[in-house]
Amino acid sequence: MTPARSIAASRPLREDHLGASTFVEKGWHQIAHEDFAVAEDTLKTALALAPSDCRTRTLLGWAIMRQGRLDEALKILDHVLGHDAMNALARTSLGYVCMRLGLMREAHEHLSRAEAQTRDPKAALYACFFLGLLYSQQRDLVEAERYFLRTLSLAPNFIEAYYELGRAFRAAGETNEAENVWRAGNAANRFSPWGKRCATAIKLVGEGQEPPSFS
Repeated sequence: MTPARSIAASRPLREDHLGASTFVEKGWHQIAHEDFAVAEDTLKTALALAPSDCRTRTLLGWAIMRQGRLDEALKILDHVLGHDAMNALARTSLGYVCMRLGLMREAHEHLSRAEAQTRDPKAALYACFFLGLLYSQQRDLVEAERYFLRTLSLAPNFIEAYYELGRAFRAAGETNEAENVWRAGNAANRFSPWGKRCATAIKLVGEGQEPPSFS
């Protein structure tokens, strides 16, 4: 290899962060609409343009974790936090993965840290919601309600919090309260997927069935 070729080979490839940003925003939009498999493909395209971008890799971990591939997501998110320990969204995502894996102490630690920080409001919002899910799983209705209501105070259109709060009440045997919460969720945005799921939850309970978890 000639010296010129040696220098060129050792030189890092130029990253196109501007070009990748369009795919990153598109991927986040797809995640918000629960198109997780599509978001994964979109974010992989973004990473091909800018492989070192931690935000893209974090969102890829999110898309993968919401498809249930928890071990794969865990590796991605651990990698991100290894390079950027202050990445709040990666910590929020890791907390969710730990919760799904049954590692409740680790989940609580990650989510509490992410919820308390102020650098990334979106990470804090989702950490708050995931803490509601965690306490709901532990049948701690008081804490679950507190975190779901805090989520709604931060983002009134976060209708998923209504749905999961209703499920928490239902699991605790508070069926009337659950139906009241679902009605409130449906009234807040009856045309959204979660508003429709709130209405469906009332119907399912009336038929003696349990509303499923989507989270």
